[in-house]
Formats: sequence, structure tokens, C-alpha cells
Amino acid sequence: MEKLNKIQEEIEQHETITIFRHQFPDMDAIGSQIGLKKALQNIYPEKKIYALGTMSKDDEAMDSVDDETIKNSLAIVLDTANKERIDDPRFMLAKSRIRIDHHVPVETLASLEWLEPEASATCELIALFFKTQNLSIPKEAAQYLYEGLVADNIRYTTSNTRPESLLAGAYLIEQGADVQKANDKNFGISLRDFRYETEVRNNALYQEGVLYAIMNIESYEEEGLTFSQAKEKVYALSGVNDVKAWALFTEKEPNVFNASLRSRSLDVREIAADFGGGGHTCAAGIKGLDQKQVLQVVDRLKAL
Repeated sequence: MEKLNKIQEEIEQHETITIFRHQFPDMDAIGSQIGLKKALQNIYPEKKIYALGTMSKDDEAMDSVDDETIKNSLAIVLDTANKERIDDPRFMLAKSRIRIDHHVPVETLASLEWLEPEASATCELIALFFKTQNLSIPKEAAQYLYEGLVADNIRYTTSNTRPESLLAGAYLIEQGADVQKANDKNFGISLRDFRYETEVRNNALYQEGVLYAIMNIESYEEEGLTFSQAKEKVYALSGVNDVKAWALFTEKEPNVFNASLRSRSLDVREIAADFGGGGHTCAAGIKGLDQKQVLQVVDRLKAL
């Protein structure tokens, strides 16, 4: 509670606020960033509040500001464990910084940090912040936060879903979040997505409790998907009772793969860390693997 009060004090003391999140943002990153921005704009209409980074997958235009604006701002970094992953490195210019995150911490990014690795999503923490501070937020902000929440905990089914996750969801619904709309946005798919997910499954190999697929650039570009969209299809390999861990290796450029690792309860984050990646215990990622390293990761997963 004391930390949340300090966060609110910092927000109230600054005229300009810049909000950052990680590269290749998922719905939790986008939801927490845009949800926080729209909520703060509603509560503090006199403040200048900017969301920074590349264009989001929701076609929500990011703001563009100069270095001087950031220097005079309070920077809030969301859903990011280390500075290399932040989508705009200029966050370091800010005169004051806050981080709110649910990843396992690997380095300090701000003087004031609220880190809860046991939380199911960063959107969960943002919702709990507003709830605890007895603040109301607009329906649009609640929608973004709810969509990010249920995307990361897969509709409250992941092992890190906790009582607070449900409290956060209840608060957001009270603020106007549309449950069906969030479900359709996160889990409804287009025909092209259906086709590509089918291809991922058709290419999947099962070995010693591990299900994995290695997908090349042509496979997703033929379906009109971007790399960012294709790498999120790791969930196409989930839900198989015989599988203890699953992984999707998506080629970003010739012979360079990013890995998405998932498990029911095994620690895949430790494997990711050994290859320069990171994340959560049961959901982690790695960048820049060659084909030999891909197979090494598979062997490590099998050894679990």
C-alpha cells in the first residue's frame, strides 16, 4: 500500500508523464500502456501523457516526443524485465522513473519499482493500483486493461492466476470492460490465423514430453502474417495433456530464430536465461538463435 501511495504521489507531482513498454508488444504490454495512459488522462486532464514505442498491433498510434520532453517527464516503464527490451531507450533520459512489472526481476530500471512476479499480468497490477487507490477509470481504459489481463493469463487458466487476478478483473468489469469483446479480440481468429495455426500444428514434432515447431519466414508470410504475429502462435501447441513443455521457433531473418517457450509447471525461464532470454517460470522467450541453438534448446526442454 505504501509503495502504491508513492507511485500516486510521483504521478501527481509531474506535469508530463511518458509511458514505455517492451519491443514486439503483446496484449499485456499494449493493454497496460494504453490503458494506463487513457486512465491517467481522464483522472488528470491537465497533464501531458504520452505512450512511446513503435506502432502497436492494435493500430493504436504511439506518440512522438522530443528528447527534452522526456527529460522533463516522469517515465513509467511497464511489463519489461531489462532495459534492452524497452522499445524506446530514451526512458533513461527522464528525471524520474517508475517501473511496474510482473516479470522476474533481472536488473534495476528505476528508483521506484513495483515488481510482483507472482502476478498474472502487468495489466493486473495497473488495475489493482486504481482499485486500491479508490479511483475510477473510463470504460476505454478498462477495456484495454481487461484485454491485456485475460490475454496473459489465458482467461484465468495459467498457474500464476491468483485471487488478486480475479479481483482485478472484477474491478475492470465494474469500470465498464466488455468481457465478450475482450474474448473475441484475444481468442477469436481470422481465417488466415486459423490456416497458419493449423500449419504450426502440422509441423510440430513430439519428443519426450516436448512438443515443438520450427517455422520459417515463408510459412507465415504466405499467410500474410508479420513476424510479430507469427511468433505469438505458440498457444497453438498448448492444451495437449501428454505434453509437459512446448515451444515455437519462428524465423525472423534467414537462420535467425526467436523462441517462445511454455510449460505447465516446469521452469523454462532458466533455459531461456542460459541463451540470453528471460520471462516467467512457465512462459519465456529467447531472441537470435541459430538452427544449432534451436536444437540445443529442444534438448534442454526434453531434459526437464
